[in-house]
Amino acid sequence: MEEIGKRLVWHYVPFTNFRLPFNGVNIITVMSTLLVMFILIAVLRLAVRRFAWIPGRGQMAVELLLGGFDSMVSSALQLKTQAQNRHFLPLISTLFIYVLLCNSVVLLPIPRIEEPTSDLNCTLALGLMSITYSMYCGFKAHGVAGYLGEMCGPMWHHEGKFTWSAIPGKLSALFFFPLHLVEELSRLISISFRLFGNITGAAIVVAVVSTLAYGLVIPLGLDAFLFIFEAAVQAFVFAMLTLMYIASAIGQSD
Repeated sequence: MEEIGKRLVWHYVPFTNFRLPFNGVNIITVMSTLLVMFILIAVLRLAVRRFAWIPGRGQMAVELLLGGFDSMVSSALQLKTQAQNRHFLPLISTLFIYVLLCNSVVLLPIPRIEEPTSDLNCTLALGLMSITYSMYCGFKAHGVAGYLGEMCGPMWHHEGKFTWSAIPGKLSALFFFPLHLVEELSRLISISFRLFGNITGAAIVVAVVSTLAYGLVIPLGLDAFLFIFEAAVQAFVFAMLTLMYIASAIGQSD
């Protein structure tokens, strides 16, 4: 339990006196992330190396996964064509698989391995990508003026000739625009801290229970629940929240 929260951080470039920016680099997180990326690429290449009309186990698993996410993406976005909905399918499905592997990589029998998502820097980076891309989708769907107009509040829009009665509506942007900026910031904090908190909390619970049950019971069931089921749930939640943010940005003015 004494190891919880400790990180192997490089504060200087190896074999030099050059200090790294942002207070150093967490080497364990970087190496764990590279391992997850390697496993993800290798597993998917093995699963789809041979497409066939009669799918094998790997191809069937990939088709079931993508089919499920395809229906969820289409139901959430409800764009005009299936091709428009499927434009977002690679992002959402890849996010789920990547976060799932990040959450459960600790199950591999490798020393010093840690979940990348137990590092707040990793979850903040994922959350920033999610929020930034959803805002980009909003700008692309409605244009810069249209998207910013929606952020200025419901009274910003004025049809027809400008009149003095429209001035209060324009002034309301002074309240609604900062409010929408705070909303976007709260989304970033929520999606990143939720993932970090759940994964770190699960590791702490396993460490505490394992210490208390030392010599009596090996809590394999607890490990399986927290590192497999919980990992899948948190990956699914992260992917679905990203999808909801995109759907909200695209459909703001619909």
